[in-house]
Amino acid sequence: MSENDAAGEVMTLSEVAEYLQLAEKTVLRMTRRGEIPAAKVASQWRFLRPMVREWLVGQMHALAAGASAGDATGGRILPTCEVFRPELMTFDLAPGPKEDVLRQLVAPLGEARFARDPEALLRSLLDRERMMTTAVGHGIAVPHPRRAIAGMFREPAVALGICPAGTDFGAIDDQLVHVFFLVCATRDDIHLRLMAEISWLTRREGVLAALRRAASPSDVLAAVGQDPGGLAGRGREGG
Repeated sequence: MSENDAAGEVMTLSEVAEYLQLAEKTVLRMTRRGEIPAAKVASQWRFLRPMVREWLVGQMHALAAGASAGDATGGRILPTCEVFRPELMTFDLAPGPKEDVLRQLVAPLGEARFARDPEALLRSLLDRERMMTTAVGHGIAVPHPRRAIAGMFREPAVALGICPAGTDFGAIDDQLVHVFFLVCATRDDIHLRLMAEISWLTRREGVLAALRRAASPSDVLAAVGQDPGGLAGRGREGG
């Protein structure tokens, strides 16, 4: 991707407001609440166009589906302690090319038989990275397939990877990535809920620093606070 192409993929708050046909104040409020995937760069909100597009399509699908049956989460956000599964965590990711890092991140999903086809998942993650990096800044990357892969996972989760040394993942702020959140979604609307959960968690004070130091599942659950309410609890806090 050329420098000009990359620049076109990064959107400002006003550009997202125009794209969504919403008032800037509305977009700002939704962003602060973690409802739209975004990252702060130099005190300014920045958005990746592919992620905003995916979010919008998912919102439309969710609206069309309404409260249809078959939602594994029963219409709620999973509690944090259920989203982050110990068997899907890696605490010693070695820095290297994207494919090497993603292969390390996917490995526990195969070992735990959580992913039906780890190689197909890896290919899907690499295809998504070729579109636009999922490194959203501040040392975070959120690898995910472009769309939820039917039958790939038995239930929703987030696979967590920690790279203590940091690795170049093409982040929008040029920082090394230390914390990876691999989104394992069973449906597009659940994918968006997990993305929103990650967005909210990573903006909580001290969470990222604690995750970077994490060396065990108990460290991770302590860092995220084992929040039993997930985003529902966040909503009660009023953003």
